[in-house]
Amino acid sequence: MLNFAKWNAKIPADVVKLAEAARDNIAAGKLHPFTGPMNKQDGKPFLKAGEKISDKVLSSINFYVEGIEGSLPK
Repeated sequence: MLNFAKWNAKIPADVVKLAEAARDNIAAGKLHPFTGPMNKQDGKPFLKAGEKISDKVLSSINFYVEGIEGSLPK
């Protein structure tokens, strides 16, 4: 299930178009948002280039990915 809230009028139309295209491609199975390469927050490799995460693994992730600041709630 993929849906967006109403777009803020300040968001440029080209950005909205890109986001909606990504949403549509995810829904159609053409784009998998968790495709490597992807590292854990500490820089350790998580997904190799082109590797896609399974739903089972995705639902059990207990770490942030590289680029996310902060820590998981306790």
